Amino acid sequence: MDNIYEFGAKLLFSAVEWAKNIPFFNELSDTDQVHLFILLTLLRASWAELFVMNAAQFGMPVHVAPLLAASGLHSSPPLPTDQLVVFMDRIRVFQGQIERLKALQMDPAEFCSLKAVILFSIG
Repeated sequence: MDNIYEFGAKLLFSAVEWAKNIPFFNELSDTDQVHLFILLTLLRASWAELFVMNAAQFGMPVHVAPLLAASGLHSSPPLPTDQLVVFMDRIRVFQGQIERLKALQMDPAEFCSLKAVILFSIG
């Protein structure tokens, strides 16, 4: 269970580290706080897409049983079927996104380019 949370946290951290290492941001002066604010705003707007990209790039395993346990949907008393169906549908969509990205067999430079497009695409 903790491995899922740890892996997810590492993926989010890697997205932040990646964004911090974009040459443009490394060249900012300490007094240029506006640009740092923009970076944080961009990350807030695109973290979910960057998470999916990192999950595909670094091979995040998506196993349903641990996710069910982590979500609390596999609890006593059991939650209504409709909530379980919604959760399982979200997992299926997430798995599908990762598999489609993996099927593209992108190299690290291609992942980096797509993540930059995601980060700098507003809206």
